Amino acid sequence: MPARRSSSHRALLATLAVVGFPGFIHSQSMPRFEIDRAPFTVAAKSHAAVLPQAPSRGPGNLCYRARPAPECRVFFITNAGGYINPGAYRGGTPFRAILDWGVMVNAAPRNAIGASWFVTFDEDDFTTGPVVRYRRWFARDRSLDLGLGTVVAGGQLKAGSILGIVKYSPVHWFGVGLRPEYLRRKAFTCGVSACTEYVTSSARVYGGVEFGWVPGLALSLGSGAVLGLLVIALSGSN
Repeated sequence: MPARRSSSHRALLATLAVVGFPGFIHSQSMPRFEIDRAPFTVAAKSHAAVLPQAPSRGPGNLCYRARPAPECRVFFITNAGGYINPGAYRGGTPFRAILDWGVMVNAAPRNAIGASWFVTFDEDDFTTGPVVRYRRWFARDRSLDLGLGTVVAGGQLKAGSILGIVKYSPVHWFGVGLRPEYLRRKAFTCGVSACTEYVTSSARVYGGVEFGWVPGLALSLGSGAVLGLLVIALSGSN
């Protein structure tokens, strides 16, 4: 009889434990059941290990479309455009075409440094040389470019000529710029029997627009000759 009561008592306790009768069941009244979660954790980890991982942009990412870090570490420049100088040198053409290609490195999220090689041509002159560049990034891909270069070949410019650039880009593929220049040119003065060569200095400022990315590449590769002919045609119309 006591055994039957003991069995009935355990059954009652189990029923009350299931329905959760408050204040009746103490923790020592019923044994605790624990589930070992380790196999499920290992299985979940093993399953996650075989899932394909999305490709990430590493810090060494090379981009053609210029973007600040961390999206791009290194990016290319393929700029092409046109400039005008209202006070052209000695009545020369005020129009100029320019190609400017290079590469830059994002040294910080807001700062990039690099170098490029430019080619400028108009009706009277042709120049080419290197440029050291700095870019300051702003929100929404806006940027400000500063550059300083020199002439190594072309035209009558002498060593020591300095060419600058200040360009603001409201979008990554288009910019408005100024190109101040300090020029050292060779000139001649002629007497009755001979001519003497000397060096003269002058300054001028060009203002214009430049296209980059795909538009700049298209202008550079497919429209170089057209830009040259356009410069000649516009200068001849004055």
